[in-house]
Amino acid sequence: MNLRKLKNIIIGTGVVTIMGMTACTSHDKQVSFENKTQSKQDSIIQSVIDEDMDSALRLIDSLEDKHLLPEHKVNFYRGQIHFKLGQELTAELYYKKALTSDDLLEERPSLYYFVSDQLSTILTLKGDQDGAVKTATEAYTIVQKDTTQEGHYWSAILLHDIGYSQMQLGHYQDARKNFVQAWNTLKQLVNTNPTFDNLYTWARITYNIIDAYTSTEQFKEAEKWLPQAEEAISRMSASPECPAATAEEYTAGLNTHKALIYVKTNRRAEAHQAYQRFIGTNYSKTNAGLIEHSEYLENAERWEDLAKLSPKVDSVVHSWGIPLSLYYLKSYLNPSLKAYIKSGNKEQALKMAERIVDSVDSVYNYERQHNAAELAIMYETQEKEKQISEQQSMLKNQRYLAFLVAALLILISIIIITLLRLRSARKLADKNKELKQKNKELIQANARAEESSRMKTDFIQQISHEIRTPLNVLSGFTQILTAPNAELTEEERADINERVTQNTNRITELVNKMLELSDMHSKSVIDRVDHVTTVQIAAQAVESSDISKAKHLTFNMEFDPSADKMIRTNSYSASRALALLLNNAAKFTKEGSAELRITIDGNTQMVVYTVTDTGIGIPPYEAEHIFEEFFQLDNYYEGTGIGLSVARSIARRLGGDIRLDTTYQGGARFVMTLPDEK
Repeated sequence: MNLRKLKNIIIGTGVVTIMGMTACTSHDKQVSFENKTQSKQDSIIQSVIDEDMDSALRLIDSLEDKHLLPEHKVNFYRGQIHFKLGQELTAELYYKKALTSDDLLEERPSLYYFVSDQLSTILTLKGDQDGAVKTATEAYTIVQKDTTQEGHYWSAILLHDIGYSQMQLGHYQDARKNFVQAWNTLKQLVNTNPTFDNLYTWARITYNIIDAYTSTEQFKEAEKWLPQAEEAISRMSASPECPAATAEEYTAGLNTHKALIYVKTNRRAEAHQAYQRFIGTNYSKTNAGLIEHSEYLENAERWEDLAKLSPKVDSVVHSWGIPLSLYYLKSYLNPSLKAYIKSGNKEQALKMAERIVDSVDSVYNYERQHNAAELAIMYETQEKEKQISEQQSMLKNQRYLAFLVAALLILISIIIITLLRLRSARKLADKNKELKQKNKELIQANARAEESSRMKTDFIQQISHEIRTPLNVLSGFTQILTAPNAELTEEERADINERVTQNTNRITELVNKMLELSDMHSKSVIDRVDHVTTVQIAAQAVESSDISKAKHLTFNMEFDPSADKMIRTNSYSASRALALLLNNAAKFTKEGSAELRITIDGNTQMVVYTVTDTGIGIPPYEAEHIFEEFFQLDNYYEGTGIGLSVARSIARRLGGDIRLDTTYQGGARFVMTLPDEK
């Protein structure tokens, strides 16, 4: 998840949905005294939230203790407050609890749609796109039956939520249909009722549609939406109710999108003009503007400028008080590390790498607590469903008992009592059987949760060890180079520089693997837009893996002349997957040889890359286990246990695959295939 998307969703959705919620509180004029009191209470709580969120949390706790606020409203307000505080995982838990019953929907449908929109947003940020689509779809199924203007308003917002997540999953056609329908619905609503709420929502959703295309690198498609965005933002800005800061924010943000689109489509002059228009605004100096500024610099690969801006961005993010998480490391710390490395600022890169390492334990503890709380909510939901089922069963029994009482006037009492006992015995047996099955499922779920926790703990410990080793090397050499009386020969300085570069690259590789791990379960197809030869892919992989420079083995690359052909794929991703296989061969071959061979499969017409080594080998029965994340065949070798998992994930998302050739016994042989498309 990139910083641009964080700004668009959190700031955009937060404002609009709260406005939408507020706008709908006055629809029903004929309300009871109790509802009037509740509406007044909601207004008081909302005003406290706007002024001081800590005070708002204390107020909600007090109302809950005095039983003056129902549970679903308590969870709703807590979720809203934590979302505003940037604590998305905590907000997620409370929003899920608020949706465990139909109380929110029955009391006020608009709040139910609001929570569904917020929860879908959080799941999108978290990377759970399937969960985001499911949440938004459930709410959309209900709201589409509402033919009022409010129903159309929420239908458009939820369709936009569905489309955004579909884009991240690679379902581009479905996403486009939902985007077009949402946009047309809001435009029609604006033409009918041009309130500022409607105008703002129309502009914000159009803005996010462009962001959905840029975040998935579909820049030509994003450019097609620029006229619609300019129309919506222009009409919103012309509204007398539109604050000048809001108009400037969206106009400036649209210019960063334009600059990014133009940069990625090789229109540098137009990109520069759009970028200059952005930095000429007051919005670019605000906290949100700095975040958007850094996102543009990263995508435009202006590393030196991003390195200069990183301290300001770090200060802004720190002031927001966002908790440490994998999302935090990926969205905030890693771009800075990348900028320092790319700009040659090794000292700052080393400090940022140390900061990432020091944050690993905190990230683990925070996410473990979140997972435990989420399991508690799942258990609570199951308990409520069980209670409802028991109540329904009890009601059925009561009705049946009434029937039996009436039947006693006709039938012999002894026969009726006997039948009742037999029926009760059968029900009791079924209940016992069902209870045993539920207990068995809970035991299995607990075992899976414990195994997942153990694997994550082992992985984090391994990552910490893997990063600290090169850090110690860098720290030692840094002390030598900075010592005032250090006298080193040119040969010694060259050796030290080489070792510093190697260990810096090693840290970068580890961070890249951590980021690749977060994308490993993605079902989205990687765009195959590059036309490149099969040999070029292999050459890039050999160069990035440095296997040809390894001193402990001999390396050879062979290919048939017919195999050197042009294919359509993603050059970086294909060479990355192959490089991971070469790294694996170099690591598990202490002394010996490794070979890379390129052929074309005559039956499937797939390009075949075969990596063979004379290392320790892999037993045939472990042929699939080695592709599982965190799995290590031999713990005495350095590594994280995710390289092969990431490589296979990339290959499959490119339309190919990776497998182990179990017929080879002289070491290990991996076979990677890619589609031969022109």
